Amino acid sequence: MALTVSLIAIIAAIIIGWKLKVNAGIIGMGFAFIIEVFLVEGGKVSTVIGYWPTTIVFYLIAIALFFNYATNNGTMDLLGKNLLYLLNGNAKLIPWVITIVCAIVAFMGAGASTPAIIGPLAFSIGLAADIHPILLAISVGCATMIGGDNPINGFGGVISKGLIGETSFAQHADQISYYVWFNACIKQFLVILVVYILFKGFKAKKIQVEKPEPFNAVQKKQLWLLILALVAMIVPTILNTWFSSPVLAKIAALTQPQSVMIIAAILSIFLNLGSEKEVIRKIPMNTIILIAGMYMLLSVAKDAGMTDTIANIMSNNIPAFLVPAALVGFAAFLSFFSSGTGVVCPLLYPMVDGLAATLGLNPVMLFSCVFVGAMSSSVSPFSTGGAMTIAGCQDEKVKDQLSTWMIPVAIIIPICVMIAATLGLFGFFHI
Repeated sequence: MALTVSLIAIIAAIIIGWKLKVNAGIIGMGFAFIIEVFLVEGGKVSTVIGYWPTTIVFYLIAIALFFNYATNNGTMDLLGKNLLYLLNGNAKLIPWVITIVCAIVAFMGAGASTPAIIGPLAFSIGLAADIHPILLAISVGCATMIGGDNPINGFGGVISKGLIGETSFAQHADQISYYVWFNACIKQFLVILVVYILFKGFKAKKIQVEKPEPFNAVQKKQLWLLILALVAMIVPTILNTWFSSPVLAKIAALTQPQSVMIIAAILSIFLNLGSEKEVIRKIPMNTIILIAGMYMLLSVAKDAGMTDTIANIMSNNIPAFLVPAALVGFAAFLSFFSSGTGVVCPLLYPMVDGLAATLGLNPVMLFSCVFVGAMSSSVSPFSTGGAMTIAGCQDEKVKDQLSTWMIPVAIIIPICVMIAATLGLFGFFHI
């Protein structure tokens, strides 16, 4: 009974959130408490509260506390403009420059807000060069995921790594999360390349890009702090791997992304890089509540046997070689109406244990199929990423057209990814 009701509750939370435009995480929390107390023997409210994903939530707050400074004081916007200026009027490279700029800005901490930062400039330049709006939208949307899904400071990558840490592959969570990201980057690059060819981005008109204003004193400090923070998050860990020593081990232990971002946020306060109150106000609580609430509901459902049941159904009814495509398709379908990172990955990642053990499939490939599938339909105007990308277009006529065009695009991409998954595109990495 608990399993059946849990499955109904998950679907109901997604539909209610989508239809009523409310946070599905809050709905999920409510369902989790009711199912746990009334349908689970010995169920308690405290058990559900214990499912709150502390590590993931802290990570997301740490990211926002630091990187919101760079967004608020204009550093990210100006960085993007300077990178775009480097195209020097070579219009056929505009989609690729937009891709590189969005990926860098997203990696530097802008994450999902990258379309709002770079989108208006990208569409302005691209439309002036007669580049098709779909190519511009794909360049912005896919490149944002390339940079924003990294496992170091990206929402998607951080959540992916945290969820892998909850499976039997926890000891390889860091390694697998990077492999999943690499596979996702390959998929995003191929999508941009195919769309570039189909919509003839190489035939764009030459345009003139105005030189952006120089960085002011605050933005220069912010840029240096961003660079130092990224170096601190990456270099000590690499050095400790190559030259293991007690001192390097301590430094590497301290310079984990969570602690680095908190320390960098403190430095931002004392360097007067922005308003602390404004930074705190812009912490993405809507996203955090969605992720945490659905995670709590999914944890209750998992205890009721949902994960094992779905894994058994797939193991016994789908040929092994079609399982990757099935995971991509299922993840893409759910992501079309809900959050890929907040709903789809927490729902499907736990299935990897059973599928890998039962069918002998590569777990890296299975995690990648779920993650890539969840992100495949994220260009849909119904998803947060797709809506933000379209919103970046300042031409109202083109914006309306994109709202219609991106629906079939968000269907075609997952179908192509399903074919690629069946052909083994995501099976190159192993643990």
